[in-house]
Amino acid sequence: MSACLKSMPKITCKHFKQCGGCAMLDLAYEDQVANKQERLKEILKDFWSADIPATQTDHPVFFRNKVELGFCRQPIWKEPFDKKAKRDKTIPLEFEQTLGFKLKGRWDRAVDIEECYLFDEHLIPLLTAVRAWAKAENLEYYDHRKHTGVLRHIMLRVGKNTGEAIVVLFVTDDIPEKTFVQAVESVWPEANIMVAVNTGLADTAAPESLRVLKGKDFISEKIILSGPQGEKEREVLFKLSPQSFFQTNTLSAQKMYSRVRGLVKEISPKVIYDLYGGAGSFSLSCADLCEKSLCVESVAPAIYNGIENAKLNGVQNVQFFCAKVEDFVKQQPLERKDVLIILDPPRSGMHPKAAKAVAESGVKNILYISCNPVTLAADLKILTQYYDVKDVEAFDFFPHTDHIETLVQLKLK
Repeated sequence: MSACLKSMPKITCKHFKQCGGCAMLDLAYEDQVANKQERLKEILKDFWSADIPATQTDHPVFFRNKVELGFCRQPIWKEPFDKKAKRDKTIPLEFEQTLGFKLKGRWDRAVDIEECYLFDEHLIPLLTAVRAWAKAENLEYYDHRKHTGVLRHIMLRVGKNTGEAIVVLFVTDDIPEKTFVQAVESVWPEANIMVAVNTGLADTAAPESLRVLKGKDFISEKIILSGPQGEKEREVLFKLSPQSFFQTNTLSAQKMYSRVRGLVKEISPKVIYDLYGGAGSFSLSCADLCEKSLCVESVAPAIYNGIENAKLNGVQNVQFFCAKVEDFVKQQPLERKDVLIILDPPRSGMHPKAAKAVAESGVKNILYISCNPVTLAADLKILTQYYDVKDVEAFDFFPHTDHIETLVQLKLK
């Protein structure tokens, strides 16, 4: 499978090299993908010597379906910013309030975003409206060192195939909710709006409670699966809460799911083991191609999402198991005949016990999807004791960053 890279000029952003959101904006898109391919080839050279084709994203701007931005009360530093610079302590600190992505390499400072090409055209107008609302209401941004302030994070999520949207404001205390809703509606009238309380010390958008201010507490999204000629084969609906796991680039993800679906058709298994299966995206995408699929995931909310989405799509042959993969394969030995294993582990890769159990399973075919080529290479050292690498291809989900998804086909020796 190959892809012809589009020629696209470099994007310029006033925050590049400060903001941690992008790392490769100084390269044209085709050069970004070429660099990723070369790095991937180098990391996997012990397992695959041929060139690795990469399927690009069709929309290198406004491709993300979810972003989380932080409010930050921080000391003002004069440009150029130097985190090693010594401050003259005889001069009192002046503070600023910023709303945006973190400053590159810093946990306690944010860039006040006024320009961005990652999420959606609504992002910058919305941030402008929220800043004006916070100023009018005299609300203090969060100070990450003193753990004071009311406003902590704002999360935005949009269905790229449905247009549905949700805005979630994370706070430490009560806020003027009516005027916040009005601020959001002034630029995004159709968005669902929620408020979340987070008083924990960790710098994560993890709510202790969530409440609807307007609309629903979820959005709908769908994955449209295509055949080899681009014809629509299947459509899978997803109900996404603010915290639901879902691939961040919907349109590129559905290309990868379509490719995996095509391989499942070729392999024609009766049983699929969807290990590290998240909310069951692969299982639901291929449910009509097998007798049953067993989705194994250790994160309970993802399992709940999967069960809910299986019902939503009328799928009855996917079984969900909330367990660590290394425990599941120990308690329930893998079947061998007419079986396919799909692996989609987190960035940290597979647990060694899980990798060993899969390697020794005797299952004829494995599809390994990886978001981290370094841990992929480590897992392949174990798997290739029993399996040959049949093919490797890449999918670019994250333009302007150094991240790339890899799909490896493995066949029993």
